[in-house]
Amino acid sequence: MLAEDFPGVELRAGRLRIGEGVRIGEGTVIVADELVLGDGAVVGEGCDLRSAYLELAAGAQVGEGSRWLVADRAQLGPGTVVDAGAEVVCRQWSVGEGSYLGPRLRVGAGASMEERSVVRIGHRCQIAPDVVVNPTESVVIGDEVGISAQVAIWTHGYHAGHAVRDGHQVAFAGVEVGDGVWLGFRAVLLPGVRVGAGTVVAATATVTRALPAGVLAAGVPAQVKRRLEPVALGAAQRRAAVVALVDSWVERLRFKGLTVDQVESGPGWAQWSVASGGRCWEVLLHPADSQQPGVVEIRCDAARAQFGFTEPLVVRGALDELGHDLRDYCRRATWLFPYEGNSRGLVPQRFARLLG
Repeated sequence: MLAEDFPGVELRAGRLRIGEGVRIGEGTVIVADELVLGDGAVVGEGCDLRSAYLELAAGAQVGEGSRWLVADRAQLGPGTVVDAGAEVVCRQWSVGEGSYLGPRLRVGAGASMEERSVVRIGHRCQIAPDVVVNPTESVVIGDEVGISAQVAIWTHGYHAGHAVRDGHQVAFAGVEVGDGVWLGFRAVLLPGVRVGAGTVVAATATVTRALPAGVLAAGVPAQVKRRLEPVALGAAQRRAAVVALVDSWVERLRFKGLTVDQVESGPGWAQWSVASGGRCWEVLLHPADSQQPGVVEIRCDAARAQFGFTEPLVVRGALDELGHDLRDYCRRATWLFPYEGNSRGLVPQRFARLLG
């Protein structure tokens, strides 16, 4: 594909590589010395993306109305989604594969055109709307991190009225968030902190100093309340969790307006017929054995996909819209199935009819 294939779009790139199936919305401006858009990459309408090197890997998406000014390098990994209205100003900005960053993300919020203004976000992270990241100094976020709405991460703290010469302290220091961390609603991370892997920071907590791995921290300032010592489910408990998960997903499909009929069932297994818009699927929850707590299979014509609930979680086959709905439902229930790109659930019919 060539720049001429995108009417109503302004592309100013010294070198460009554009894959198959790329979509760029009208009114978008992209400025780069080098531009790489992988197969199936999507840029929404009315965006303004500027970087010396700008790369959206295969299946990556940028939501409408986003504004990026990244001096050196901006990269999204395969399947990563940065939702609408993102404002990004920094020297370097990179996000790994399969991450989702919610609407109105703000990267900047202060002096972020500095030498160490670098933001790195890992693989398979989930970031809610209205998050603020200030990268006056570097911000490094690990893999599979969950960040709730309205969280703020700051790398500088000062006020001119509280001068160093008068004995006050100022802070300019980077922030690091370890793998698997969960930052609760409106949590605040102040300059120089490191949050250890697997730690949970409670809603509205303010983190003023380093937190160790694997703890629950809460309060202002945040204090360690207890160690997190989860015990993995046994085989029978895990099987029961899978059955409950699938049963609740099937009920959700009914709410969404799909026709669902149970064909047959037995202890710990079931088969359903699912129909919507002229399409029909078979959904099967296979019986367990000593090694397998559950396999869910989705069939439509000759196509089939399987979700395996042993560790590591796995998807076999290609997902259609029903398969993506199940994967999205599993994600929200903390069963994170690896698969290329992000999955989104089916829109309930009672909502969809109002959008037509």
